[in-house]
Amino acid sequence: MRIAAIRLLLPAVLLMAGCQPDASPVEVSDGATSASDAEAPDADAEGDVVVSTNEPFWQARFERGAIVLSGLDESGRLFPDVRSSMTADGLRLDASDATGDIVMIVRRMRCEDDMSGARFPMTGLLTIDGRGPFRGCARPASMPPPTPPDETGDTPASTAMPARFLGHWEASAEACGSNGSELVLHIEPEVLRFYESTVTPVTVRTPDVDTVQLEGRYEGEGDTWNETRTLTLDGPDGLLVEDAMGNVTRRVRCDA
Repeated sequence: MRIAAIRLLLPAVLLMAGCQPDASPVEVSDGATSASDAEAPDADAEGDVVVSTNEPFWQARFERGAIVLSGLDESGRLFPDVRSSMTADGLRLDASDATGDIVMIVRRMRCEDDMSGARFPMTGLLTIDGRGPFRGCARPASMPPPTPPDETGDTPASTAMPARFLGHWEASAEACGSNGSELVLHIEPEVLRFYESTVTPVTVRTPDVDTVQLEGRYEGEGDTWNETRTLTLDGPDGLLVEDAMGNVTRRVRCDA
């Protein structure tokens, strides 16, 4: 089951991307459509997002329909009345105030902070008062800032799913005894089978015994793409599957 472009999540391409600002010219509007073509989610939906850059440091937070910019000589600069639109691989936000404007672009590409090494689910671009775009990392506004790997005791990556996650998962116990639902998921060590897609693990990380951060190669409906999801065991028979934008679905374990 492939997640739609902006409801993501997410997530999708998920290639490693450095977050160092790029002073070279980049076409910020690349891949963007007009707001009338495709509206992004409302501010109280999964579209709320934070973009952070290094050298120069900027943080732009889109939440409750407005963008708040901090960094350098700015502290809480407010841009109301944000115009949002979907791009081919994410979200574009445009806003202005009395002194200038800002463009935020969020792409469904995993990002590693080039200073701390913290991993983010998305890549971001900021253009501020005509300066930029500055490359950075992005995350849902509801997601805490990621912790650098050396502070989490992160285990080395694997390509096999841990044994605790293997099995047949469904939307409910009732679905286990039927012909299956759109949330059906079969997890084997080297492959995951969703309703309309098959996933080959590329990177499997286990920050703790109940959590898997899975980057996989998806195939379905004649298409292929990369996507990252987080799988978390919820008790002995529950499984939470979270995409890169924070959308969570719950499944239950079916008897073998």
